[in-house]
Amino acid sequence: MQSQSKRQALVWGSLLILFGVMALVSNLTDLSAWIWVIILAIAGLFVSGVYLSDRSQWTLLIPAYVLWAVAGLVALTALNVLQDEFIAMYVLAAIALPFLGVFLRDRAQWWALIPAYVLLTVGLMVVLIESGVLSELLIPAYVMFAVAIPFLVVFAVNPKKWWPLIPGGIMAVIGLAFLVAEAAVEYIAPAALVVVGLWILARQFIRKEPAAPDVPAVAGPEVDEPPAE
Repeated sequence: MQSQSKRQALVWGSLLILFGVMALVSNLTDLSAWIWVIILAIAGLFVSGVYLSDRSQWTLLIPAYVLWAVAGLVALTALNVLQDEFIAMYVLAAIALPFLGVFLRDRAQWWALIPAYVLLTVGLMVVLIESGVLSELLIPAYVMFAVAIPFLVVFAVNPKKWWPLIPGGIMAVIGLAFLVAEAAVEYIAPAALVVVGLWILARQFIRKEPAAPDVPAVAGPEVDEPPAE
């Protein structure tokens, strides 16, 4: 137990000293992004090396992963690979990845899929909104379908459990309603106007004028003819 606490103190103490020194240096001179990438990557290697010396210290994987993830973010940003909304997607995906790792390592830990799915879904939504793919009513439609998918997957995996169909079906129907409303604004409403206009014009050319009803002749009063002489 004492050796474990020493390793923890070694890691956190070293990291605090490192970043303190780097902060002071950055105040005196401008450090390039690649200097930060190298330092973060080396710090991650140092922490992972301490973990490899004692595999029971699995919590050390967290700071090692964070250091590498931040190093990757700085490197990709410096290379202009990540810009604007893709930075948010990278950060959310980086947070989601450890949860996926927990599930893949032990399938009984299915709960880890929930935060991973939420983070990836939100990240994708940010990218689609910023790129103009999602707008107006398509955004709530995306959210409703994103909520419905996990319930439908649970039912597909185990059809005997029919209860996920209730929330999944409700969310899917609401999402479909938003899609129909979006389509109605752009396509259905104008198409309906055209159809109604054509129907009105067609009626004027196809409709036959009703024939006038036969009016019976009205017989006048009978007049007695004068007798012939």
